[in-house]
Amino acid sequence: MTLRLHFPDDGWERIARDGSAWWAGELDRPLVVLECVEPEDRRKPHFASTFLGNFPPDMPADDILDLFVPRLEATHYLGDAFPRFWPNFGPGIVAAFAGAQVQPAADTTWFTPAHTGPIADLHVCVDWENVWWQRVWEITRAAVARWGGQLTVGFTDLGGNLDILAHLRGLWQLMIDLARTPEEVDRLVRETTAAWLACYERLYSLIAPAGRGVTAWAPCWSPGRGYMLQSDISYNISPQMFARFVLPDLEACCAALDYTFYHLDGVGQLRHLDLLLSLPRLRGIQWVPGYGKPGPEQWLPVLQRIRESGKLCQVTVSPEGALTIIRALGGKGFCFIIDEPPLTPAEGAAFLRELGETTKDTKLFF
Repeated sequence: MTLRLHFPDDGWERIARDGSAWWAGELDRPLVVLECVEPEDRRKPHFASTFLGNFPPDMPADDILDLFVPRLEATHYLGDAFPRFWPNFGPGIVAAFAGAQVQPAADTTWFTPAHTGPIADLHVCVDWENVWWQRVWEITRAAVARWGGQLTVGFTDLGGNLDILAHLRGLWQLMIDLARTPEEVDRLVRETTAAWLACYERLYSLIAPAGRGVTAWAPCWSPGRGYMLQSDISYNISPQMFARFVLPDLEACCAALDYTFYHLDGVGQLRHLDLLLSLPRLRGIQWVPGYGKPGPEQWLPVLQRIRESGKLCQVTVSPEGALTIIRALGGKGFCFIIDEPPLTPAEGAAFLRELGETTKDTKLFF
């Protein structure tokens, strides 16, 4: 089925050219990801939750994909935005593949620990017959078969290593485990990393042949093996624990992938920034200040530190926030996701013209 997308005929050629140049540090402007929708379309039912965990388990994959067509066709992909479909089953779904019980909510997933006994008895491995893995595989495969040449089919949110373990053990029990039985956590971290990479490899074998690049839960396009890595629980641990339990996982993922970012979520993770910047194969940092905190443009020293280390930087900002960063630090090496407030296509085009004038090249985004 051919989608009627608001995406230029030369769009994929431009996304591949400029996206590849950005990753190589050769693009003199920022990437600007701007998805716009007319207000009347945004109010329609197809803009309700697209969380896949809420669909009945026996609902055919193609019937689910049908529900996404109006949303995809209503979106105007401006700037460096690209058509994409994300199979969203909730963060850290690898835990479900390894046996955790799943309770889908409105737009996320809650997990019941799979093992509450002695930590020594827990082993992390993927059950390829697990109903949740089968569902992720089925919908990803159906999306590639149906839309693979027209859009990028993303990776489901695999999660971070400690996040997955928290789903399997329970958050507070894992915190106790880190303090009381760190050697067992070392073992489980290695097992979790192996499970994560096995899931990635299988999904990559589906997605890559479609030829429209790679993306994950964040709109960060790459020409090959890429992912937005994360460890949200790291908000609660010391740099010493981060170095022991998280950094080896990130190093292993960066060794296996070519285009990796880290989702630095919340001010509590800033204590780990130096360790992250020390990873030579980690390509960039996505800075998210956290709920109730000032926007990324109010954290210029953090952004400058990331860029001066040689890493790329992705932030979700308002149009004015993007201009603030550009005026203070320049735009090279940044990826701006323009998300709040929602812009109409006309407003989005006007912003891109203003941004082009600020960067001294009015043809960059058209």
